[in-house]
Amino acid sequence: MKYLAVTVLMTLFAVGGYCMIETLSLEELVQSSDVVVMVDVIGVKSVGKLPSEVEVIANLVKVNEPLKGNVAVGESLKIKTYRGIEDNPDLVEGSRVLLFLRRNENHFTVSNGIQGWWPVGEDGKFMAMGKNKTLDEVKEAIKLPIKPKLDRPKVSL
Repeated sequence: MKYLAVTVLMTLFAVGGYCMIETLSLEELVQSSDVVVMVDVIGVKSVGKLPSEVEVIANLVKVNEPLKGNVAVGESLKIKTYRGIEDNPDLVEGSRVLLFLRRNENHFTVSNGIQGWWPVGEDGKFMAMGKNKTLDEVKEAIKLPIKPKLDRPKVSL
């Protein structure tokens, strides 16, 4: 009986704890972003913790190539991220990254979590969720006409 109870509990934890971000198409990711930029990460600093013990990170980046939005080459942008949350981008000082960003008062956040963070590898190709994508594909997606947003029904368990 103990083994049955343990098996049932383990199954419930495994099934109930499974969660993923909703992956957007490149076009949807571009359209949901206010700014799309190639940047160099110049500063990463912990600025505190939330009551849930999630660490708040202030990131400072320098724009190398603005692709979408009202930003300029050489401009510094402040980006807020969180450490301790799965599927959250982890900016690394000294790295080059393509970012899909949303404006939020006096800073930016990364669109759709980790999907809006494409680090550039030593070979110059995108890594993470940008793997097998090119800068030209991003530029083409930016040129596409904006599609009306469809309301999706909320799903709850």
